[in-house]
Amino acid sequence: MTYKTILVENDGGKTIIKLNTPDNMNALDKTMSDELDDALLQAQEDETVKVVIITGEGKAFCAGGNVKAMADAPDAEAYLEQLSGWIHKPVHRIYTMEKVVIAAVNGHAIGAGCGIAMACDLRYGSKKAKFNMGFMKIGLAPGCGTYFLPKLVGKAKAAELIYLSETIDADTAEKLGLVNHVLEPEKLMEEVMNIAEIIRKGPTLAIGRAKTLLRLSDSSRLEEHLAAERHMISISGATADFREGVTAFTEKREPKFVGK
Repeated sequence: MTYKTILVENDGGKTIIKLNTPDNMNALDKTMSDELDDALLQAQEDETVKVVIITGEGKAFCAGGNVKAMADAPDAEAYLEQLSGWIHKPVHRIYTMEKVVIAAVNGHAIGAGCGIAMACDLRYGSKKAKFNMGFMKIGLAPGCGTYFLPKLVGKAKAAELIYLSETIDADTAEKLGLVNHVLEPEKLMEEVMNIAEIIRKGPTLAIGRAKTLLRLSDSSRLEEHLAAERHMISISGATADFREGVTAFTEKREPKFVGK
């Protein structure tokens, strides 16, 4: 698939997806949502890809839905229902795919753009990054944020960020738990690539199963979750990476995982 709104680069087991419409701050529409979902699907199905990085071109990570398109829509209700569906597809894939997805938040992450970052497994922000749920500013019920934001910052703080639509800087986002770490702008991608390389070298199947268990922890009862853990642990025992890991441990050396 030839992409019009994103750039995709594969770098030694790492897929870097760059949202690439800087003139509108990488605002999401059907084309970008479809292309992002397709790129994620390709990474998901490619056994050589171990980790995915999403970032933005220009001063924004992603400005969320295209507000001008919302204003111009002849039937706003129908258009917003469609737009939500378009955006929810890549958000759902990020959250449910077994490969780790990292958000390198280079600039503004607004509305659904903030939602895309929150769906990722790890979030690293440039000191220039800004976060705003944004929906109340245009009289719109929030998307994505009501699911992910309370899990990251707590329900009371999530409510405040959503109701007041406050813009917070990267340092505040780190203190709240919205991002893992804040980095100098010129160091953002370098550091994110270093982190991605650690994950690439890791035990792919075990990492994927850990992501699944973390996702299940949102809704499963303790007994259910312990049973899921027991299953994931037992099937991991049949992998080459487990055998390499325990052998390397007993031999007091670094393991060399192969992702199988």
